[in-house]
Amino acid sequence: MGDDGNLIRKRTLLTLVLIAGLLMLSACSGTDSAAENNSDEATENKPKAGLNETTLDDVMTKKDNDEAFYVLIYDAKQEYVKNTKLLEAYDEALKKEDMKVFHLNIRDANEQTISQLYEEYESHSGSSHNPFEDGGLSVVFNGDFNSAFEYHGKSWNLNRLIGEMGSEEDTFFDDDRNSIIQESIQYNLDYVKGEEIELTY
Repeated sequence: MGDDGNLIRKRTLLTLVLIAGLLMLSACSGTDSAAENNSDEATENKPKAGLNETTLDDVMTKKDNDEAFYVLIYDAKQEYVKNTKLLEAYDEALKKEDMKVFHLNIRDANEQTISQLYEEYESHSGSSHNPFEDGGLSVVFNGDFNSAFEYHGKSWNLNRLIGEMGSEEDTFFDDDRNSIIQESIQYNLDYVKGEEIELTY
């Protein structure tokens, strides 16, 4: 009977050790899986090369958090954006440069907010190019919107161009229009490099 008791105790102890080991392996496996899921979520939230749709609220949050990033701002009817293939042309050109750019149509944004942004931009830049009035690529850093066109002493009205092209059979894939996009992109690349801006994504 004594030998049987010892055998039962040994089996019980062995069973408990095996269960504890399995529980530890299961916990480790769960942690790895959670880490993988978190990594996947972080990757999904990061912008990809080309255009990434966003909202004005999100842009303002990033700006107020001192993030540094590119944003394409335009004010146009949705049908004109579609007709001119504005987004497709920019997306293709930006991917060639491996640039990650947010894009934002302010057509339906709160007028008071846009008016305030317009005035704030004018007051800190004295610009000949205002992204909220004229549209175009801008760089956000140090809590401000900054126009590469202003940096290069140029002006360009993307919003007017979209309006002119919107009712015609003309798209931004046209050689002349596409060259404007390429120039806009190069201005921004040069600006970021010249100002030694470190983008935060």
